[in-house]
Amino acid sequence: MLPAVCHPNNASAVLPTPVGPLPAAPFTDSLLRSPLLLHIPHASTGIPDDACGDFVVDRNTLDAELLRLTDRFTDALYGDGFPPAQIVAADVSRLVVDVERFADDAHEPCAAHGMGAVYVRTSSGAPLRAISATRRAQLMDQYYWPHHHRLDAMAARALEQFGRCVIIDAHSFPVAPLPTQVDVGDPPEIGIGTDAMHTSAELADVVHTFFTDRGFSVGVNRPFAGALVPNAYYGRDQRVQSVMIEVRRDLYMNERTGDRLPRFADVQRVLTEFRALLEAWSMPTTRPSVS
Repeated sequence: MLPAVCHPNNASAVLPTPVGPLPAAPFTDSLLRSPLLLHIPHASTGIPDDACGDFVVDRNTLDAELLRLTDRFTDALYGDGFPPAQIVAADVSRLVVDVERFADDAHEPCAAHGMGAVYVRTSSGAPLRAISATRRAQLMDQYYWPHHHRLDAMAARALEQFGRCVIIDAHSFPVAPLPTQVDVGDPPEIGIGTDAMHTSAELADVVHTFFTDRGFSVGVNRPFAGALVPNAYYGRDQRVQSVMIEVRRDLYMNERTGDRLPRFADVQRVLTEFRALLEAWSMPTTRPSVS
C-alpha cells in the first residue's frame, strides 16, 4: 500500500492477491460529514516504554532519528478543524512501527535499507534495533494491524454512506534526501503522489492545479511516489481514491531544531483550503472549480 520509495501502494510492486471479506463493521457508529478521510502516518513522536528496550542506540541518536524522520506537525497542518472521526493517525512513531509500509518485507522496497514496517537501521544505515521475528510480530499486532483495520473500516463506512471514498495521505519531507528516496534532485515545495488505479486523472489535475495556482513548485511522484490505499480495497475498488501530499519541511519548520516557523500558519491555511476543496470535490453530486 505505499510511494515508490516507501509506500505500500507502489504500483510497480508485486502484491499478494487480497483475500477475505471486505470489512463490514466500521469502528464508529457516527455518520461521516463527507467521503474524505485524512491519513496521517508519520506525525507521532511517541515511543511507548515497552518499546524503548528494543533500541540499541543512545538517547541522542534516537532523538536525532525522530527529528529526521518524523513528519512533525502534519497532524496540525492537515487536520486543523477536520472531524476527528475522519482522521486515521498512527498512534506511535514510525521508529516503533511504520504503518505506511508493506507488512511483508519481501514486498517492501524500503526493507532493503533496514526501514521496512519495523525499522532495524537508522537513516544513515547504522544499527537501530535488534528485533526477533517474534518481537516483530508482537509490534505488528499491537500497532500496525489495528491501524489498518481502522483505515479499512473507515473506508467501508464512507463507501456505505456515500458510495465513494477519497483519502489525503498526509506527509512532509526533509530538504536533504532520505536513503529511501528515489528522486534526489532539486526538491519541489509540494510533492504529489498518485496511484495508477486509485488516483483518477481528474483528481490528480485538481490537486496539481490547486498548488501551482498558489505559486508552489510541484513535483508529481517526486521526491516520493504513490499513495496509500486501504488494504481491503487496494487493486480491487476504484471507488476508493487516494492522493499523497508531501510538504517540504523548510516551508513550515526549522529542520535543525524541530520548531515551527512563523509561516507555519500560512502553510496550514493553504492546506485547510486544499482539504476543503477536496472535501467538496469528493461529494458525489459536487465538482467545484479550482481557482
